[in-house]
Formats: sequence, C-alpha cells, structure tokens
Amino acid sequence: MAAVQLLCSARDLVRRGWTQHAEGRDAHGAAVEPWHPTATSWSLLGAVVAALEAQTDGGKELPLVQLTDALDALALFVDFDSLADWNDEPGRMQGDVIAVLDTAADTAAPRHLDA
Repeated sequence: MAAVQLLCSARDLVRRGWTQHAEGRDAHGAAVEPWHPTATSWSLLGAVVAALEAQTDGGKELPLVQLTDALDALALFVDFDSLADWNDEPGRMQGDVIAVLDTAADTAAPRHLDA
C-alpha cells in the first residue's frame, strides 16, 4: 500500500465518522480499538492505524516505508508533536481532519512516484 493509499483510506474512514478523545468509537459512542469491526468513527491517528491494520490483515507484512512516508507527509501540516493532540484540539472539526489527510496525500503522491 502506497503512502497515498494509506492517507486516502484514513480520509475515507474519517469521512464516514470522526471522533475526539479516543482513536475509535462504536455507534453508541463507546471507545473501541480503531481496527475493531464495531468502530464507526475515528480520530486522525485512529484512522491511520485502522487503514494500516486493514492493509496488514491476512498476515501481510507491515508496510513501514509507506507508513513512514504517510507520517512524514502529515507532519508537514500537523504542527503538533502528537496526531492525537492535534485531533483533540478544541475547535477542531471533522473537515479539518479530512483536509489535512487530503493535503498530505497530495504531498505524498509525487514522493511515491519518484520512489
């Protein structure tokens, strides 16, 4: 999975549902692991983790290079030491998270093509 695909998969999860103060939540609002089948909303970090987990499902090897590229692209636009802290910042909105994932994916695309 390319970094772009990882970021786009994370973005698609956040479009379906977004949360703060937990990496994932179920339909009742209870915190769950972001890769859990009952997850219906994700934080920025939770969406990246869930997208990565989906890639490694079935015993596939962890795509560390793609994860590193995706996180490097996110770091250009998330001016926090922690993706969770950025996501949970008061006033942060679902659209902000979608936008940062889109922008990071756009940035990662040329790097992926050169590799």
